[in-house]
Amino acid sequence: MTAPQHGPLADVPLEQLFPEAGEGDLELIRLEGARVDAALGPTGPARWEWEPGALYTDIAVCDATGDRVEYSLQVDCSEGTSAWAFAGVSVACGCEENHETHLVYTEPVYLTELTSLYEGTELGMAFTFVAWAVVGWIEKSEKPAAWRSLKGLPAPRGTTAPGH
Repeated sequence: MTAPQHGPLADVPLEQLFPEAGEGDLELIRLEGARVDAALGPTGPARWEWEPGALYTDIAVCDATGDRVEYSLQVDCSEGTSAWAFAGVSVACGCEENHETHLVYTEPVYLTELTSLYEGTELGMAFTFVAWAVVGWIEKSEKPAAWRSLKGLPAPRGTTAPGH
């Protein structure tokens, strides 16, 4: 098993990660990954991680109190798995429940067969879908308190809110 590598999207060897993907798929991944980086503004670009068949990033944005919101984007076509793409937004909590995070939204894209993934630009379109979700969430708010309020989630541990 190969340890994941990491760096900016420009360093990702997409042709090696997704050897069956067409150039249209890979170009969509490059374009939409750049859109995610641009949405991060001065805090970007994202730190991407990859290993054979998989590309992902987790973007954490902290506020002045240390509270944080995390945006996740993943695509996995690795051997022995069903191909899928995923986007999610969560807030850190510090509580024991949910491994110290609360998932606010997810946008999973499950593809039934790896062979169908590579017809046309399905890999690129799946990546586009989840990238747009992440960009929309970043543009909506990078403040953890806004996401907590939206979903009625508890305040982070260390505050005076009940239950923490």
